[in-house]
Amino acid sequence: MIRGEKPIAIDLFAGAGGFGLGFEMAGFSVPLSVEIDTWACDTLRCNRPDMTVIQHDIRNFNTESSVKEICIFKPDIVIGGPPCQGFSIAGPAQKDPKDPRNSLFINFAQWINFLEPKAFVMENVKGLLSRKNAEGQKVIDIIRKTFQDLGYFVEVWILNAAEYGVPQIRERIFIVGNKMGKELASPRKTHSLELQHISQSQLSVFDGTEVLPALTLWDAISDLPELNAREGNEEQPYIVEPQNNYQVWARHGSYILYNHVAMEHSERLVERFKHIKWGESSSDVPKEHGARRRSGNGELSNKSYDQNNRRLNPHKPSHTIAASFYANFIHPFQHRNLTAREGARIQSFPDNYRFLGKKTVVSHKLLHREARFDEKFLCQYNQVGNAVPPILAKAIALHLLEKLELCQQLIEIR
Repeated sequence: MIRGEKPIAIDLFAGAGGFGLGFEMAGFSVPLSVEIDTWACDTLRCNRPDMTVIQHDIRNFNTESSVKEICIFKPDIVIGGPPCQGFSIAGPAQKDPKDPRNSLFINFAQWINFLEPKAFVMENVKGLLSRKNAEGQKVIDIIRKTFQDLGYFVEVWILNAAEYGVPQIRERIFIVGNKMGKELASPRKTHSLELQHISQSQLSVFDGTEVLPALTLWDAISDLPELNAREGNEEQPYIVEPQNNYQVWARHGSYILYNHVAMEHSERLVERFKHIKWGESSSDVPKEHGARRRSGNGELSNKSYDQNNRRLNPHKPSHTIAASFYANFIHPFQHRNLTAREGARIQSFPDNYRFLGKKTVVSHKLLHREARFDEKFLCQYNQVGNAVPPILAKAIALHLLEKLELCQQLIEIR
């Protein structure tokens, strides 16, 4: 790195770019992202026009020359979230599908080997810690040893986004390696789930001197325009002023609100939502308002899904915003599912970060079964739910800046 320049991070398996955005907020330059999904790449290019976005299968860059041909600078940190959940994406069928060495994780490790950054951060689901391969080896131990063999000191952080200023209970693991050979420890928590809620005028995502109460769902979205089912536009004005510091930060000086479009619920579904209270779901409604069979004869279905259409409590942090959150949660007061923008607020994306692609798509399993591969892209909700919350990523990035002694470069250019 040239003295006086910003430290550099590159983002692999970038999705819509939440991880990289958080590093940019912390003062990093993120000049390169690699992502295979078409709509996610559209989102990246829309929001980061100066970034090089490589829309490609990362498995095609499996040699040092091919990697360095597109990454022409030496990154200080490599970040990314290779999908290790299934362990069946790459490798011949006869290999153990539960072994991370037969997944896209190994491609992430190859880039670390070729580029030799000072550090890397790999995000994944907490369930990874309990998984084992066919031989009974713990998956996390295999991953740890892979990076240790490349010369990195490896730690595993379990971080809850709510404890870093994100209005959402979201536990994820971050596998962090560094070339300094010492433990960095996880970032200091800035927010607490134990403290009682304080006045909204005191809410802040910037105060680093004290621990604040965790932000609630209503802290995040209370200023967004009310919508009924089938209402809203991809672009619309704000109606009320921001109600707290988080909302001021989220607006980021924007005058246009993107992606705040309600789902096209039927009248019957809206009526069902009216009978769901905070903390309850579709399984709690009176029988006459339950789901009907798909046969079309109007008969009630015997199936009940307690994770579908759960009404969120406005006075608590949101439950985890997953890729399918358009069917998971109901607005705390309005009789509809959350919009993509409400999900983005809960994930800590600023309002000027626009998500492209269709709002929703049918099940990827169905698209695959019917060979509709030209429709198998990440919709707006998928992009939002899959992302690393930018404010959490910022906390990680600031911590690494300090621990890796990269702060001096930032000081020199300010």
